[in-house]
Amino acid sequence: MHNLLDFLRERGLLDKTAVFTTTPLKGGYWNAVYRVQGEGVDWVAKVFRAGWELTLYPILPDAEAAALKVLQGTAVAPDPIAYFPAANGQPPVLIYEFWPGRMWQSGVAAVAGVLRRLHGLDASGLTQFRRQPTSAEGILAQGDDLLVAIPESQLGQQVRQLRPPIRPLPQAKRPFLLHTDFGPGNLIDGPRGLRIIDWQCPGLGDPTEDVWSFLSPGLNILFHHEPLTDADKADFLQAYGDEGVNGRLPLLAPYYTYRFAAYCCLRIANAPEPEVRAVYRRALMAELGIG
Repeated sequence: MHNLLDFLRERGLLDKTAVFTTTPLKGGYWNAVYRVQGEGVDWVAKVFRAGWELTLYPILPDAEAAALKVLQGTAVAPDPIAYFPAANGQPPVLIYEFWPGRMWQSGVAAVAGVLRRLHGLDASGLTQFRRQPTSAEGILAQGDDLLVAIPESQLGQQVRQLRPPIRPLPQAKRPFLLHTDFGPGNLIDGPRGLRIIDWQCPGLGDPTEDVWSFLSPGLNILFHHEPLTDADKADFLQAYGDEGVNGRLPLLAPYYTYRFAAYCCLRIANAPEPEVRAVYRRALMAELGIG
């Protein structure tokens, strides 16, 4: 974007005579994210960019804006300020309140609490969000699609051999609103509490998916956080306190693991940056319990 402040002034969000500043924020891999500050203003502005077409974590600007609107006032995510969809060559721009703090480091009970608030919301009627697969066939198909794109990958061939068999899986009684990329880097912990950020790929499905994501050693590594200890995992599940989710987790976990491993293989094969490929390789090894 040529000038973010001019863009916001032209749309009536900022006083044209007042002084505001923009500061790039770290953490976003695909999108350009800025902090906008001035009198009465402390916002995040996300300018969306196109990402990989084939991915486990798609960039869905309209869905992210919709999720923040649904979650407004729930103490789950930062409250939205405004959203401007793509138009006339202008990329989508999402504005929401800046949440002070840093990426979550420790304290699994607080994470369980905010996740229970999310999963406790009534998701009936939320047809604007994609449906996440909850059957073995559906979850495996997502992983298969990622591996088909890299037929020459030896790692991909090895992961394909680990594909779990199709069997009936227990189902949640209703669809829940999910984050789907629920890892430490998308949790901001600060003096005002804990909030979930980066809602670029929300969906409707089984809350077990978000629980698995937080416990995943590979996803933790992708967020530059060491995998959780067994004690932390046990404490988190106890604090989350849903017998249905905790009971389904070990049955669905192999399918989520296969899908995530396939995604790591795709990124190892396609990411242009060697340091990115190295992180995904470490994540893959940790997820599969190798090394």
